Amino acid sequence: MALPGFILFTGILLLLVSIIYQRNALRAVSYSRYFSTKAAYEGDSIEMVEEIVNAKLLPLPWLRLESSIARGLEFGRQENLGIHTGEIYQNHISLFYLRAYRHIKRRHLVTCERRGLYRLESVTMTTGDLFGLSAKVKTFPLQLELLVYPVLLDLSELPLPIHSWLGELAVKRWIVEDPFLTAGIREYSSGDSMGLVNWKATARTGMMQVHKKDYTADSRLVLCLNIEISDSMWRTVTDSERIEHGIRYAATVAEYALKHGIDVRLICNGRFEEGEGREPVVTGAISGLEELLEILAKLALDRALPMSRLLELEAEKGNNDSDFLIISCHRGPELQLAAQQLMQRGNGVEWLDIPEQGGTPL
Repeated sequence: MALPGFILFTGILLLLVSIIYQRNALRAVSYSRYFSTKAAYEGDSIEMVEEIVNAKLLPLPWLRLESSIARGLEFGRQENLGIHTGEIYQNHISLFYLRAYRHIKRRHLVTCERRGLYRLESVTMTTGDLFGLSAKVKTFPLQLELLVYPVLLDLSELPLPIHSWLGELAVKRWIVEDPFLTAGIREYSSGDSMGLVNWKATARTGMMQVHKKDYTADSRLVLCLNIEISDSMWRTVTDSERIEHGIRYAATVAEYALKHGIDVRLICNGRFEEGEGREPVVTGAISGLEELLEILAKLALDRALPMSRLLELEAEKGNNDSDFLIISCHRGPELQLAAQQLMQRGNGVEWLDIPEQGGTPL
């Protein structure tokens, strides 16, 4: 009788423990995860921190965490962390013990290998009793985002002769006077309009004085980033690393232009990762480098329109006196025809060829 009684008692005890864990295992358990920064550059190393709190007396003999994030972030090897990498996503699985009233903070070293927008929307937590008779599952929603900017190159890494062209563009910014900006007064020179005469200053000095006009950022640069590998490409980019290098070119040129007071716009026949539909990227004047880098970080290598069509739309707007820099892997006939239409409208056009990796510019 003793053995059957012991078995019965043990069975009842296990059932009771199972019920307790089924009802209370994930009660008073909280989870959070965050990156040490909201944005980083390609090649940077940052931290991803996760915090798990068990704010109750009941310990958790085992706790399993599962999450999925896009490839492009390299996680350092760590105890109790398994990583299974697929073609697009990588799955992370952690398994550990959580004592009563325990607060765990885990730090993961992450290397940002590729440009992009990385989102982690949820983490699934599973736990149960020691014997595995019951399991409780809970999904914790997260709003975790990390922007990885394209790395900025040295200006000398851009193919020639783009360096001299950029220098001319910066000089152009200072050679056009703005009739609405006044920088002071100066002595009258032959050919000055009488409308520029400052009569009060003339009476005070006894010599003819005129208003000195300031200069304006008249240069307007339009970066045309073409994600087409060739003029026959339909939609899918087959050489993504080559286009990624073109994106770095665009970021580097924009940094130089904005630093020299040149207005910058961006048009690209790719689309945004999170955007609905298939609209190409067309911006107004960029307010600063960070805004442009954010746009480039979110760019998906998925063609929305032929680049030639985007340039035709720019020509149809009737805008002129802008400088268009076409960053492209090819100079197909349709693309060249669209560039000629821009020039006929009074715009400047320059090409920045994206060479094959390990090769030389076209």
